[in-house]
Amino acid sequence: MAGEREFQDFVDEVTQRNDIVEVISEYAKLKRVGSRYAALCPLHNDKKSPSLSISPDKQLFHCFGCGAGGNVIHFIMAMEHLDFMDALKYLADRVHLPMPERGSPSDRKAREEKMDKKQRIYEINAEAARYFYRNLADKQGREAYQYLRERGITNATIKMFGLGYAPEGWTNLLNHLKEKGYAEHEVFEAGLAKARDNGTYYDAFYDGRVMFPIINVQGNIIGFGGRIMKENSNTGKYLNTPETLVFKKKENLFGLNLAKNSKAGRMLLMEGYMDVIALHQAGINNAVASLGTAFTPEQARLLKKYSPKAVLCYDADEAGRKAALRAGDILTEQGIKTKVLTVEGAKDPDEFIKAKGPEMFQVLIEGARPLTAYKIDAIKQNYDLNDTEQILEFAEAAAAVLAELSSGVEQELYTKQVAKETGVSPETLQAQVQILKRKQQQVKDRQQEREERRKFEERTGGRRDLKSMGIRNAERLLLSCMAEDGAVRKKVKSSGLLPEDFTEGLHRTLAEKLFQEDSNVEIQALIQEFPQEETGAVVAILLDDKNTEDKKKAAEQPLSTLLDAKRQQRAEALLEQGDLDALDQMLKDKRR
Repeated sequence: MAGEREFQDFVDEVTQRNDIVEVISEYAKLKRVGSRYAALCPLHNDKKSPSLSISPDKQLFHCFGCGAGGNVIHFIMAMEHLDFMDALKYLADRVHLPMPERGSPSDRKAREEKMDKKQRIYEINAEAARYFYRNLADKQGREAYQYLRERGITNATIKMFGLGYAPEGWTNLLNHLKEKGYAEHEVFEAGLAKARDNGTYYDAFYDGRVMFPIINVQGNIIGFGGRIMKENSNTGKYLNTPETLVFKKKENLFGLNLAKNSKAGRMLLMEGYMDVIALHQAGINNAVASLGTAFTPEQARLLKKYSPKAVLCYDADEAGRKAALRAGDILTEQGIKTKVLTVEGAKDPDEFIKAKGPEMFQVLIEGARPLTAYKIDAIKQNYDLNDTEQILEFAEAAAAVLAELSSGVEQELYTKQVAKETGVSPETLQAQVQILKRKQQQVKDRQQEREERRKFEERTGGRRDLKSMGIRNAERLLLSCMAEDGAVRKKVKSSGLLPEDFTEGLHRTLAEKLFQEDSNVEIQALIQEFPQEETGAVVAILLDDKNTEDKKKAAEQPLSTLLDAKRQQRAEALLEQGDLDALDQMLKDKRR
């Protein structure tokens, strides 16, 4: 077992070998701004102006929008939804470093128990999948097998996806798994059983369903989707495994375990399991689907790891169009080049392939339209372009879409296209686009200002005066300079300013830690002394150095401001106490 010092050395090596700029660039497009990098933050819905700031010198990041911040480990924790140890392992694996043993026997035991429980769930799911698969070939699965065959699914495809059948009955799977040595509570933890109020359990899929194993990119079965065979059931057409230790619905994609190996250079995002299965059977092996819920940012980030491009292949109905627009915005936010495929002459891709074949579906894929073109066309359907008033309304609606584009080239291209369709000059339309962009930015700025004011009022107990804000800003700049320059710390210590003179709790805590440092401050070690929920705020302070090279000079004004505030506070206290002699002496000292 590695000791704490050895483990900290390992953490330091992982952070040193995983350059934060390089890691974050895998999730966002970075732009050099002075000595730092900026990007649209991939941790939240950051659409317009970059709010993520990255310091290559300090190996820290901070988002002014969502407040996240820290080092490369904190970023991966937030980005991949991992705890510290899992994020550390993720980064260690990235640079091929073996993880050391660490912690007390009880800590190691807890980690081992968690890993054992995950492994146990994987085993239960695998055994359940074998059980469901065998049922499909049995007479009790005849109706489900016939359903799949009628949908055109071959035996080879059934085997490739591990499709199966969960028969009607309250404890069929439970009894089978108990015979295999698994306890009822384990089956419940795997999401394959439900609990009654009296403490007994019953099968989660008890009402006769075709079963679709959900497999992660590592090849483990993490859950199941089940399609009901009786259409009049009140339990829902599709039912998924609930959230478990290994299954997070919004963080996985059906079929990605197969599609990840595709050489197509793009992913096809479908609405349902059957569409994915039909495409893979037709030789189109880059299809995936969300798991019965609306497409999520987490799924977009997962997809981005395997392809920089996506084609949305949703149903042609109104619900499908709305879902395509929502998913398209999410994909675009993650920097994924997105197109939309319109299926005509069929209600979904599965039906289209059966009617016209996979070759014609490939033609559809090649003809997929860019998301912006799809949005403008969708808007156009609502207007009569033979009516002058409606032409103007369409132009204004289209301008709102164009104002959201970050690419100037793309914006110019579609501006010319809309101008041609409406008869409005490109210059006039572009002027309208710029007005809308400014309005959008003003709205965002006001929202950010309100959020910053709210946070400030929370920290200062509601004080909103400029003087309080000035003192707060002075504290932040001084703390940032103190963290970087030992000469600044020495000067502050000799000035008479103390940690308790700082007005905010976090500022005082950071000041106390910095006052204890005589040699160079190890920034990475410093931020690890704060709890996870405070890391973002601490990093925001450490990066708030105004990009000044001369820290000693930069610290002069904030130090003077804080000393004046301390003297004024002392003078007010003396005046209130009636100690005029002490007040007079303090004023003389100040003049000297």
